[in-house]
Amino acid sequence: MNVIRPRLHLFCLQSTVRRGIRKLRPRHVDLEKPVNPISSTFNIPALQTPLTEQDLLILSKDGSQHDTKQAKKPAKEKGKSLQEKVSPRLNQPMKEPVTTENQYEKLAEVVTPLYRVPYSQQLKIKQVKVHEVLKSLGEQLKNVNAPITRLKKGLPCPVELIRPSPDVIGYRNKDEFGIHMGIDGNPKTVGFYVGRPIDPLMTCVPATYLINMKESHKHISQKFQTFIRQSSHDACHRFATTGIYRDFLVRSTRSDERMATVYIHPQNLTEDEILEIMDDLKKFFFHGEGADCELNSLYLQACRHTRCTREQAPYRLIEGKEHITETLEGLSFRISPDSFFQINTGGAEVLYRTVREIAEVSPLTTLLDVCCGTGTISLVMAPHVRGSVGIEVTTGAVLDAKQNAVINNIPNTQFIAGTAEKVLPRITPDLNFCSDVVAIMNPARSGLKSDVINAIRQCEAINKLVYISCKPEGSSMANFVQLASTKGKGKYKDTTPPFIPRYVVPVDMFPHTHHTEVVILFERVRS
Repeated sequence: MNVIRPRLHLFCLQSTVRRGIRKLRPRHVDLEKPVNPISSTFNIPALQTPLTEQDLLILSKDGSQHDTKQAKKPAKEKGKSLQEKVSPRLNQPMKEPVTTENQYEKLAEVVTPLYRVPYSQQLKIKQVKVHEVLKSLGEQLKNVNAPITRLKKGLPCPVELIRPSPDVIGYRNKDEFGIHMGIDGNPKTVGFYVGRPIDPLMTCVPATYLINMKESHKHISQKFQTFIRQSSHDACHRFATTGIYRDFLVRSTRSDERMATVYIHPQNLTEDEILEIMDDLKKFFFHGEGADCELNSLYLQACRHTRCTREQAPYRLIEGKEHITETLEGLSFRISPDSFFQINTGGAEVLYRTVREIAEVSPLTTLLDVCCGTGTISLVMAPHVRGSVGIEVTTGAVLDAKQNAVINNIPNTQFIAGTAEKVLPRITPDLNFCSDVVAIMNPARSGLKSDVINAIRQCEAINKLVYISCKPEGSSMANFVQLASTKGKGKYKDTTPPFIPRYVVPVDMFPHTHHTEVVILFERVRS
């Protein structure tokens, strides 16, 4: 803390002058019209043959160019809305086995359930879903006496039109593949699961035809399948078995740098046996059949749990560079095997510009970046604020964030490793000296612990926060309610002025899926 305090004071103003908050004017949303002027002619070829480069080029143009004509509405089936026809079927047991003929179609329905829907209609579906989530939030805020002014149609605040992804084909920069029984009965099949792990009909299907994935990722995964099928070691479907091969992660950048990580369960392997596997991987991917993957970095992690931090199980560099480098908003970001980075780089630029726009930061602003990952938000916002403090639990990501600040010559940032609920109370006294503090919260789908929300509310300097959620209908909803609540019991009772939602902007980071990134501006209510 003795180190943190003086550094924070470097960019905390003693002045009590606070910037006026411009009221955001909501854009009118008419859900009877297309929500975005993107062409509705987005058609997916039949899943019979692999997509060629020409196919991808045509799809990319059809799915991302603007069209001034109104999108043609698809014909509705009697008794079924478009939303109902494409809604995800969660937790439904498989009624029939996957076959050789339908395996790729079944996988596409699981991973990219909206792949048959024109992109303009996908955005319309997502806009409706965001409205439904916000209506639910409005009802819950009413139950906790939140001081909100209800708008028409039950919305707690204005909602902007969804902002589309600039890329809709092969936009993912990270893919994690599973290893299980394939349609041919081979237990060393690399791909994605159709069905739940407890379902006896669950099948692992290669990612050959998924349109949201890069062709290079598909190729690398299939080469890894070749490697493990040649290996004398079994796949690890259950921890109690003797198999070792568990998962396979591929990452890449705009400049086509490629990183792969092999996850194994060490079982009873000796250190020499693990080193032998690493040597085999090196020979295969850098000097053998897999050399055409052109990997820049190859890692292995021997983990005995579902997930392991680098402290529990170090990432071992087999060959190549320690990290790859991505560019975003004109900045360079170092990415390690366990670093968090948005999976849609072009979409991330739209997301961060949206955050900067609705947060209305200024040279007087101190930015509190909760769940900062590799520091992308802090560093992108750095030229527009006085300084920033990032908090992240993953030590590897913090190391990357600090290095990213050095690489980009950005001195007004600071990154702290630790859980937000422990770090926030330590730095709150320093933040209270700052003249304008804006909190940015970008947690995982599980949201934030209630202790973190308590710490945010206890920090009197914070008058405004921006919450970024890729699953607002999930655990994050409890965070929203706790931020705005004026009543509660026990440890949830908070007498500090609440934060209420003022403005919402959805951003489509995940084309062809039901997921949407939602950016919500909260402002502190002062009596």
